[in-house]
Amino acid sequence: MNIGIIGVGNWGNRVAKEYIELKKEKIIDDIFICEKNQELLEKYSNFHTSSNYKEFLKNKLLDGVHVCAPNELHYEIAKTAILNNKHVLIEKPFTINSNEAYKLIELSSEYGLILQVGHIYRFANVIRLLKKLIEQNHFGDIKCLTFKWTNFVSPSQENIFYTVDIIWDLLPHILDIIHFTTDKHPIKTDIYRKQKQMTFLNLDYGSFIANVELSWITPERKRELNLIGSKRSAKVECVKQKLYVFENETKKETEWNVESNNTIKEESLNFISSIKNKKMPYNSHIIGARTVDVIENILEVVN
Repeated sequence: MNIGIIGVGNWGNRVAKEYIELKKEKIIDDIFICEKNQELLEKYSNFHTSSNYKEFLKNKLLDGVHVCAPNELHYEIAKTAILNNKHVLIEKPFTINSNEAYKLIELSSEYGLILQVGHIYRFANVIRLLKKLIEQNHFGDIKCLTFKWTNFVSPSQENIFYTVDIIWDLLPHILDIIHFTTDKHPIKTDIYRKQKQMTFLNLDYGSFIANVELSWITPERKRELNLIGSKRSAKVECVKQKLYVFENETKKETEWNVESNNTIKEESLNFISSIKNKKMPYNSHIIGARTVDVIENILEVVN
């Protein structure tokens, strides 16, 4: 099996490294790289490369492509890939338009191809453990979830402020973690912000609420989730994959043993397996499209 990576910027470079390792492990046969930035492309001179995704996707040797291009290009690249009979994994957000999301779903169905979304935290052992504990009613009734998703964007990266809304960049992770662990989508949203670099949201899920802080201007980098339940509560460090559980009555704190795993590799292996088995566990196109629906509804409140 041959896999192509389209876009090898900051995130795409990490993805490409994992596929290179999978090639070394003989899990895939070869990788192909597409990137319009020649300086970035030169780093992969030992592999099959192209700077034009339309020509790249015509290559009949390619079985599937992992799209790590800018958000606004996701739809056109994925559409072109499907029309060229390629399986597709698109990094979040699936698209930035729900109509386009459902068009891709219909097209992939017509062509009988795998189409997935890159919601990476579904593959984290700590989030899977949290989901299991919620399903076992370990925390009792969930009262509230709080998320702090922050970091500081240096002046050299300031262009991101003008090209990407933080809601599209960071919120998909949070919405999907909540959906994955509770199987719920928000029914009402309140949002507060004066600039696209920082946003506060209150999400009403009916039986519980979620409070979210998103920021690119906060010095401390955090990817933290706190859960308050009627029996127990928890704190999750989502990148470090640490889980702390608190007994509500005694306030006793216990750190659970979680084996941190390589989520990019797990997601890539799942894509490869999905192509082989013609099934889409964990991160199907419908999951990606539904997240786009929710974000569009949230942005309607803003606008």
